[in-house]
Amino acid sequence: MKFYSLMASLKWPGSFQGKIFLVCFVATHIPLLGLMGFLAARSELADSVGVLVVATLATLLGTGLAFAAMAAMMEPIRRSSVALSDYLAQGDFPDLPMGHPDEAGQLMSNVQRAIATIDRQVGRLADVALSDDMTGARNRRWLNEYGIPMFEDYKKAGKSFGLLVIDLDEFKTVNDTYGHAVGDQVILTTADIISENVRATDHLVRTGGDEFCVLMPSASRGEVALVAERLRLVTAENGSGFGLDQPVTVSIGAANLRRQDKGFLDTYRRADAYLYKAKQGGRNAAAIA
Repeated sequence: MKFYSLMASLKWPGSFQGKIFLVCFVATHIPLLGLMGFLAARSELADSVGVLVVATLATLLGTGLAFAAMAAMMEPIRRSSVALSDYLAQGDFPDLPMGHPDEAGQLMSNVQRAIATIDRQVGRLADVALSDDMTGARNRRWLNEYGIPMFEDYKKAGKSFGLLVIDLDEFKTVNDTYGHAVGDQVILTTADIISENVRATDHLVRTGGDEFCVLMPSASRGEVALVAERLRLVTAENGSGFGLDQPVTVSIGAANLRRQDKGFLDTYRRADAYLYKAKQGGRNAAAIA
């Protein structure tokens, strides 16, 4: 590393490739300089002009070829550096050549494998950070970072968007009567029921203890109403399977994006208001705005 550190300290040339070229230039001109020194020592420079011209041209040609070859041989290093920079800056996944056995080839292979490993680990960590520990549903962080921006994109594009706000009925009584372990199982099972009965394009979010919402991109009012009623029915049908004295049911408020909505909160508040109507109407109901 000492020689590299010395070369790196040079202000010119600034690039690594330029420093390699400088070393090549000096090295390829040593024979020519040696020949000129030899002829000068013997006072034969004047008589050897032809030889010096040929030697100079040959040296310059060799230097040019060396530069071209070195530039090509530097390509694996350049590609590896660009791949790392692009991944760190923009998350772009590289497609570096693999299978070359020499050191430069191993460098590209190692960079490719390292980025693939990092990308997988980052993906897993991001998924954990954006998911609810108990149910596996998306959490509030996902809602803020991805769900609401997705809603806003649909709003700007003038596309339809549905929203369900779901709340377990009398859940506090379940917790107080049967304990938190039973309450947790009720939440977990309810989350599974919701996940299995929404559309493949919908997103389930746990927003609080026994509260959920479902984001429904491109959903019409009819689709929102259909899914809401299906969730209510399926939950009620399975609600007696917990062995509790009271059945487990949900109340649901549903709303669709309207033109006058300024943002996600307007749609959410409307769905939440209809959830309140479902509760006031006796629970185990789906109220559609």
